[in-house]
Amino acid sequence: MAKEIRNVLAANRGEIAVRIFRACTEMGIATTAIYSREDRLAIHRYKADRAYAIGEPGKPVEAYLDGDAIIELALAKGVDAIHPGYGFLSENADFAQKVIEAGLMWIGPPPEVMRALGDKLAARAVARRAGVPVVPGSEGAIATEEEALEAAQAIGYPLLVKAAHGGGGRGMRVVHEEGELLEALRAARSESQAAFGSPAVFLERYVVNPRHIEVQLLGDTHGNVVHLFERDCSVQRRMQKIVELAPAPNLSPEVREKLYAYSLRLAQEVGYSSAGTVEFLVEERDGEFEVYFIEVNTRIQVEHTVTEMITGRDLIQAMIRVAEGARLSDAAIGIEGQDSIECRGQAIQARVTTEDPERGFAPDSGRIITYRSAAGHGIRLDAGVGGSGSEVLPYYDSMLVKVSAWGQDLGEAARRLDRSLAEFRIRGVKTNLPFLQRVVRHEHFLSGETHTRFIDETPELFVYPTRRDRGTKALRALGDITVNGPPGSATGFERPRPLIVPRAPRVKGRPPVSPAYAVFEQEGAEGLSKWIRNQEALLVTDTTFRDAHQSLLATRVRTNDLLEIAPATAHALPGLFSYEMWGGATFDVCMRFLQEDPWERLARMRQAIPGALFQMLLRGANAVGYTNYPDNVVRAFVQEAASAGVDVFRVFDALNYVPNMELAMEEVARAGKIVEASICYTGDVLDPDETKYTLNYYTDLARELARRGAHILNIKDMAGLLKPYSARVLVEALKEAVDLPIHLHTHDTSGNGVAMYLMAAEAGVDVIDCALSSMAGLTSQPSLNAVVSALDGQARRPDLDATALEGLSEHWELLRELYYPFESGLKSSTTDVYNHEIPGGQYSNLRPRAIQLGLGERWPEVKHTYQRVNQELGNIVKVTPTSKVVADFAMFLVQNDLSFEAIYAMAERGEEIDFPQSVIDFFYGKVGQPYGGFPEKLQSIVLKGRQALSGRAGEGMPDYDWEAKDEELQELLGRAPTRREAISYALYPKVFAGYARTIEEFGEYRILETVPFLYGMEVGEETMVEIEEGKTLVIKLIAISDVQAEGTRRVYFELNGQPRDVAILDASAELSSSARPLADRANPGEVGAPMQGKVLTIAVAVGDRVSRGDTLLSTEAMKMETTITSPVDGQVMAIEVREGDSVGAGERVVIIEPA
Repeated sequence: MAKEIRNVLAANRGEIAVRIFRACTEMGIATTAIYSREDRLAIHRYKADRAYAIGEPGKPVEAYLDGDAIIELALAKGVDAIHPGYGFLSENADFAQKVIEAGLMWIGPPPEVMRALGDKLAARAVARRAGVPVVPGSEGAIATEEEALEAAQAIGYPLLVKAAHGGGGRGMRVVHEEGELLEALRAARSESQAAFGSPAVFLERYVVNPRHIEVQLLGDTHGNVVHLFERDCSVQRRMQKIVELAPAPNLSPEVREKLYAYSLRLAQEVGYSSAGTVEFLVEERDGEFEVYFIEVNTRIQVEHTVTEMITGRDLIQAMIRVAEGARLSDAAIGIEGQDSIECRGQAIQARVTTEDPERGFAPDSGRIITYRSAAGHGIRLDAGVGGSGSEVLPYYDSMLVKVSAWGQDLGEAARRLDRSLAEFRIRGVKTNLPFLQRVVRHEHFLSGETHTRFIDETPELFVYPTRRDRGTKALRALGDITVNGPPGSATGFERPRPLIVPRAPRVKGRPPVSPAYAVFEQEGAEGLSKWIRNQEALLVTDTTFRDAHQSLLATRVRTNDLLEIAPATAHALPGLFSYEMWGGATFDVCMRFLQEDPWERLARMRQAIPGALFQMLLRGANAVGYTNYPDNVVRAFVQEAASAGVDVFRVFDALNYVPNMELAMEEVARAGKIVEASICYTGDVLDPDETKYTLNYYTDLARELARRGAHILNIKDMAGLLKPYSARVLVEALKEAVDLPIHLHTHDTSGNGVAMYLMAAEAGVDVIDCALSSMAGLTSQPSLNAVVSALDGQARRPDLDATALEGLSEHWELLRELYYPFESGLKSSTTDVYNHEIPGGQYSNLRPRAIQLGLGERWPEVKHTYQRVNQELGNIVKVTPTSKVVADFAMFLVQNDLSFEAIYAMAERGEEIDFPQSVIDFFYGKVGQPYGGFPEKLQSIVLKGRQALSGRAGEGMPDYDWEAKDEELQELLGRAPTRREAISYALYPKVFAGYARTIEEFGEYRILETVPFLYGMEVGEETMVEIEEGKTLVIKLIAISDVQAEGTRRVYFELNGQPRDVAILDASAELSSSARPLADRANPGEVGAPMQGKVLTIAVAVGDRVSRGDTLLSTEAMKMETTITSPVDGQVMAIEVREGDSVGAGERVVIIEPA
């Protein structure tokens, strides 16, 4: 060898610099790296023995193109040789010449060879001299537009405008007809000038759908040159290679030999030394194969890895040895001749880039938050990033890593590559990984029949499932809860101490089938109705799975906790009539606060308890919402609920308005399910002063419901107003009035619940609603344990095991402690319920709502106002949604320090008030028609002159347009919605949209354990997150940063032992910085928010003319929507909020200049 190299500088960055350093280290050669300021954290800097900054800050690319500075640095630091890698200065003959003239060794072909072949026009001339066919085209660079038009006429269309220098697909344009030529010429020249420093372009015939084959050469400085077989680079996009194979599959021996011969002939023509690649197009025409020379790359290629894998030769090391003067046959290289190079197996390389295939392969940049790579037999990785935490810079090539796979044949190599690509987890930046997997799985790729337009002509390559990124989303969810509290809560909560997580007893086998379920399955709803009436023992519906925790814990018990105890419950209590476990507030709360799918709850509970009756609460024309829906929505909901597992539909109307119940009852019967028609109870049938809700009122209503097809009659005592002696009188009267079983529901707010049930049992009630003792009493149902014990030794004792009840109650007692933040605050029974008449299911929600609205200390006043509102509304039946109307109105009055006397006085003066939307809807008739009618004076004030409905609201509503709304949903979800998603959206469009967006950002909250879901994580704590069957993430909280300037905190985790962190917006920091001035009440043009809430919609823009009463915007707080209208005629001068902003009561939102 002429001279031994002791220190190599890589005049490059990223993956190829690392590749050079690794080769040198194996050879015992010291390494030197250069890096721009922007690259100061790049991995190649740390892979070298030493590294030096070069260039000026703000010029990240220029740093690697400053040849003089690189040579000066090399000389100053004792470097012997420079390896240019690929790109940057790798094909710059002038730079190579300067390196040599400076006394350094150039690891690459000689400058004169680079000049002869680096210019594509010059290379075409060399090819012609060597007898190598070239693609027909112009003889030289195109100088003028006239010359281009003339050459194109001779070549024919389609043709290619091609840069004379460089590569990578830049400076190329395909031209299909003459009208496109001049624009393509200008674009190619401009791109070539920017990329390669020369505008020179030429024209050549565009070969349609050829294969792009290249031959790897290696020569020494002693006239010896060999090929290392070929590579197929046909899989490319916009003329840039994406996947490369070695050797090329399905290539005939004749074509192969031509390729080798042409390549060696070209190399010998110019005296080629070092590594290089000769590129060809192989075109099939009329059954014959034509081979055309394209160009020579006088450098190492990106895809050299696959050649190394099939030959076992290290090309980088060979280049270094050639630069030292070694012969190919020397032991240092070990190639005694062409025959000593063997081709073994098949190799494929895929370039993993930070490009987004869904956005036209737009390059992405940013911080990599997760980087988990592949490994295994036959896999080679050449990476340019340092893993998690690395920054992908926007200034350079977007390639992250080259994944190369080897196999005995194409199929094995493709399977191995596919497996490796699937193992990658890269988060924080978009990648082309899903696209690459689609490519290597495609039948045309696996058959070895791809061509250069394979990607363009195969649209299915771009259809792939979106990566779910469930680990990152779980971290975001846990981080957000830890910083801000659980979904739907304004703050976090302190954990209960001691913290005990109950575990249900394990049971084996399928639970027994309940007698009621067996009868219903065999004899249908009518048969079940008769069977109930024939039972001597009192039947029981257990409400623990829904109404009990709705009444005590604001419906916040999660599906996972229900599923935990469900199997044990089914085994322990086969004698139950039914489980009341769905409907009511469940639908709304699941999506709004628990971030769960209510349909999934129903389906999973049905799997856990397959042989018992499931019962739901259905709000008639309101379905499971708070307003009337189009008839086709109610029908669709009932049918879907029936198919999903609901057996007993307790249908009620908040005003006992039968027309609102008819449709739902009909649809339940049509579905073959059990119609349990409800009478909502209020007042007191034994009160001699009661003139509205009398015994005759209830018996007449019962007969009407029986005529409408009820299978069971339900007394729905939602506020717990039914007293023991009144119960006996009412049940006896109803039993005499109708031949239906009577099912009694109550709440134990007064403490009289068990006594009332015992009196009702004596009167012949058939079924009662109870809850397990630890979830009973107060605003919940009476205790099941107490009722069973009270009836010991009596004929009517329910057929339930008292010991089993106690065991289940103990579990729920511990579980209830976990949900303590949602307790209603009621410490004992209170007969005050007979005054305010707040339903038990509402009580536990109403007090937290009052607290969140800043009315916690005024809770007694809220209750008193609730009572007054009820009287002013005409003493209506109060249950969802009418109870919500009363509550919204009451809190509106308290929040604004208003009284009815003030309202009436303001109306007399001509002043208007923006009432809550629910109150407006009630008086308009959207909820239904109250027994006895509306109070006309108050109705006129609220409606401001609008004419109210006179019949059922649903009658005048057009059908819901499922097709149009599905299109909206598709836009929201990014896919076609399921039928159940479509129904959820129809019922709760805003809530469902918010739920969908939350799941998209934070993932499925249902996979989180209950303690971290409710309380977040403590530093040092570990939690297990099962993202699917058999796949569990281990997450540990490491630290939480202070609030940053932008209002975020960094939350540091370990995910499966690997460090991860996420940025979480601290809501408290956001709120503290967003305080707004209060509206000046003395200035009629300053419009303030009547209540605390979030801005939903803005209906005006600055400059709009508005009239008094026009809608300006709407807000929502704790499910109460309020429309804010203009108090004056005038022009909108300023809007001080945006949609989604939080506003406080009285804060200024709009400024209007009065007319």
